[in-house]
Amino acid sequence: MERPTVLAVGARGGLLSKIDPILERSNLTVHRVPLGRSALEMVRSKRPRLLVVAFPLLDMRLEAFLETLAADGSAAKGPAVALLADGHLLPELEPHLDEQHRFFPADMEPDELQSGILELIGDTTRVAPRLMLRLEVQLGAGKLLRMCQTDNISESGMLVRLQEAIPVGSEVRLAISLPSATDPVQVKAEVVRHTHPDLESVQGLGLRFVEFEGQGKTTLAEYLDLRGNNSHDQDGLQHP
Repeated sequence: MERPTVLAVGARGGLLSKIDPILERSNLTVHRVPLGRSALEMVRSKRPRLLVVAFPLLDMRLEAFLETLAADGSAAKGPAVALLADGHLLPELEPHLDEQHRFFPADMEPDELQSGILELIGDTTRVAPRLMLRLEVQLGAGKLLRMCQTDNISESGMLVRLQEAIPVGSEVRLAISLPSATDPVQVKAEVVRHTHPDLESVQGLGLRFVEFEGQGKTTLAEYLDLRGNNSHDQDGLQHP
């Protein structure tokens, strides 16, 4: 099944840093642009199902942005729009809100934010369950080779603890050691975000799995399913 496309509009970090973990662990194709005009140009070619807009936009008024978006006749129904903003800006946004354009306050709880975003996308089943497991991972990126540890992991991606800030969009090679498997799971992944130092206690990278070798995907899924069913043991380390 083709993954829905989401377009995140706004400067990296800031308000969008709250949405990044949700997009990272969702089975979505995510594009990011800093400016409203760039987003409008991309809408026609990428046909996103959802725009996540950090308000205020850096380069144009919201009214002009939404009017241009609505005037594009390339689709019978335009993309949904999630407006992420500080609460005191709600009066300015209210005239533009409807079923297709929703306001998400910056202080919204992550679970509520996730549910609202997925509801706008139209599919609430796309977030893979994420487990707080500590697994050893060998990570390679170009000439860089490091041993690191997962902070959390799902069937679609993971967060690894790492000092180096590998650029977003980079492809990395992973060898994930599972206590239940003789050989590490080999997988190519994409760097989708860096952790935000003011919002998260972990320094590292958010990774989305792209391509597994052999039966690696099945092996990982079976291990995570087993650990999920035994949630009383959450440290992820192999015990005697």
